[in-house]
Amino acid sequence: MFNLIFRHETRSLTRTPAFVWILGLLAAAMIFGAWAAAQSIARQEAGAQAVVVAASKQREKMRGAVVAYEKKTAATGQAYEVAAFNHAGGAVPAGTNAGTVGSTLVSPAILPPTGLAAFAVGQGDIQLSYIPVNSNSIISATRDAEIGNPVNLKRGPFDLSFVVIFLLPIFILAISYDMLSSEKERGTLAMVLSHPVSLRKLMLSKVVSRAMIILAVIVIAGFGALLTVGGDLGLADTWARFGLWMVATLLYSLFWFGLAVLVNALSQNSATNGVVLAGAWLVLVVVAPTLVSVLATTVYPAPSRFEFITASRVVQTQVEKDYMKALDKYFYDHAEFAPQGAASEADFLATSLAKNAAVEKAMTPLFNQFRGQLAKQDDMVAQVQFVSPAIMMQRVLNDASGASAARYSGFIDQVVAYRQVWTDHFTRRFVAQTPLRSADYAAFPSFQYREEAVGDLAGRSAPSILGLLALMTAVMVGAFAALRRYQVAAR
Repeated sequence: MFNLIFRHETRSLTRTPAFVWILGLLAAAMIFGAWAAAQSIARQEAGAQAVVVAASKQREKMRGAVVAYEKKTAATGQAYEVAAFNHAGGAVPAGTNAGTVGSTLVSPAILPPTGLAAFAVGQGDIQLSYIPVNSNSIISATRDAEIGNPVNLKRGPFDLSFVVIFLLPIFILAISYDMLSSEKERGTLAMVLSHPVSLRKLMLSKVVSRAMIILAVIVIAGFGALLTVGGDLGLADTWARFGLWMVATLLYSLFWFGLAVLVNALSQNSATNGVVLAGAWLVLVVVAPTLVSVLATTVYPAPSRFEFITASRVVQTQVEKDYMKALDKYFYDHAEFAPQGAASEADFLATSLAKNAAVEKAMTPLFNQFRGQLAKQDDMVAQVQFVSPAIMMQRVLNDASGASAARYSGFIDQVVAYRQVWTDHFTRRFVAQTPLRSADYAAFPSFQYREEAVGDLAGRSAPSILGLLALMTAVMVGAFAALRRYQVAAR
């Protein structure tokens, strides 16, 4: 009997114009969301590539001048000298001075998109996907990124995650709000139950038929998006992320089907069911995430960007006044770079390094406060995420796509470490007054992003996945248990 009802429900649904329109709208929304997100990712990649090209041209121009100088000294027998720091227009090209090169050239640190980057943009549209690195303060480079709440649940770009989190529940509720009430209002429910079939089996057949069709659309659209706008399809990391996306979407969809069953079990009319489910969507998808976001930013407020920039300027002004003290402090902390002789105090690069070190040291506490507050906000959201399936779903999708706050924080940590490698490489050569030659340019440090392990990704997403599973199971069990008290006859 179950199979008979299931086939009947499936045929009826596929022949209903409204249902077909809903499926079409869902597929169109997913396709458009994937396309829109892909355009956003493409713009980010284009911006990063433009920075790489500009940096490469700048480096090649400087190296070209060094090559010409090498040929000139070889032809004339002149000594190969080091140019004065940041002194342009002299006979010796600036590219021979390691200090000038290290503080002038830019080595872009790029955060590469994951294979599922187009599935959830997250805060990628307001975070720098590249950071220009040189010997100057890393804080001044990273402060250009917009600092905001780590989970943007109120609004965001139109992408697949927006479709899944916000629109998919609406489509599910639109085809499920009257599964029993419509039969009851037409007077056919009692007739159907007069056959050897229980109310639970009837409801199960209705839910399964609808869920299989909806999930088929999701799977087909998901694979289509992966093949068309996804990247790195040959990497296991991409397929692991896609598997995580599919599991989360399946659990999230089943939760909303379970909620529709639960409301249908209340024996109310179709209009009342629709109003109750609409209110549930509003609370769980819009209100609860917004309240959690406000709570996190209120309990752990991050200083504003205006405060950060103002404090940076105040510190820099103070360091300008006390640059000699800053110079002594720098050489005290970095004795390995201290050249011999009193004349070192007048050295412009040494003074510049001292100023940068002093500014960075003074700004580090505020910079760390920014990052620390954001981390605390994210931790709070992680702790209270179970109040809303939308929050859990957002966190999983951000992790799967590589748009999570944790991945970006790891990127910043790698950039900070790389900047130190870059600075040390050129500072040692400058202090030793070793001139750079054209062959040295190929040995300059370069940034290589180290992707997080799949195990770390799975461990971070596990609480959200388990939360969705527990919530879906509780709603499903409670819904079918509530059918015991369902009043078949109209009151």
